[in-house]
Amino acid sequence: MEAIPKEIRNCPDKGCLEIDWNDGRTITYLYEDLRVLCPCADCRNQTVNQGEMIMGKEDVKITHIEPAGNYAIRIVFDDGHGTGLYTFTQMYDGEFNR
Repeated sequence: MEAIPKEIRNCPDKGCLEIDWNDGRTITYLYEDLRVLCPCADCRNQTVNQGEMIMGKEDVKITHIEPAGNYAIRIVFDDGHGTGLYTFTQMYDGEFNR
């Protein structure tokens, strides 16, 4: 079964993003985890290749969410970062939850 979001909710009062999936499952993603585990090339270089962790993102907020085709979303954070594409498969598989 392909992971397809039915509803995506930005919940700033809880500091999280919630997604209802087509199989009835709801998954919660903390803003900090989404930012620290950003899938863009710059962030992946810092966290995977260099063994460094992106720090100081405990209070980051999401300012904008937009679709990227039929397979992902792009999230813009209040620290100005917004280049990562978060694929539905990666999100469903838990790659952005620590």
